[in-house]
Amino acid sequence: MWIAHYASGLIAKPFAPIVPLPVLTLAGALPDVVFFILQFFGIETFNLDSSLIPRGCFPYSNDYPYSHSLLGMVLSGVGLAALYKMNTAAPVTFQDQAIIVAAAASHFLLEWPAHREDVKITPHDSYQIGAGLFDYPVAIFFVESAIFLFGLWVYTTFAPMATKAGYKTHKNRLWAITLFLIGAQAHFSFGSAPTSETRWVHAPLFLGQVLASCWLLGKLES
Repeated sequence: MWIAHYASGLIAKPFAPIVPLPVLTLAGALPDVVFFILQFFGIETFNLDSSLIPRGCFPYSNDYPYSHSLLGMVLSGVGLAALYKMNTAAPVTFQDQAIIVAAAASHFLLEWPAHREDVKITPHDSYQIGAGLFDYPVAIFFVESAIFLFGLWVYTTFAPMATKAGYKTHKNRLWAITLFLIGAQAHFSFGSAPTSETRWVHAPLFLGQVLASCWLLGKLES
């Protein structure tokens, strides 16, 4: 999945109001961030597969046992929670840290229906899962958009008023950010691979988009 991963951070905000929204949304997308970084070092691989192009969206066959195993996702969430605690002056509760870890682990639940049998429980597990929703671009577009919009509804409805200053002060900000992310999902679902170079072109582009989206979502609260 793509923008659906930000939903977990939006849903988490009412339960961890002190944790900045960019941190929470980053937690939901963290396994992808870890993956794109690891592939720079050759630890995991990101490969354009021309045989997948006619089948649907995200035409990549990847080897990512660490970032995209459930165990790896949990550990990356633990790492992010620890980094957040070490680098903030605000009090960080156990609940705050647990929610960051849970948001990272939620990545697994969303990858399961979307991916093509390449997600594992542990890095060295021989059993791989994935229902293959990537093969249906229209379906993945509407499913991801619906999940993201649900997360946005939870945030705007239940998060404390003090965490909504960004879009409450700037009346068009909520709609602008929403439309931008829906547009990003449309490109993900229906766009084509920009080149055949994945390691130094596609991966940095995806990584930049994830980080920029988390930063942008943070503008809803500040």
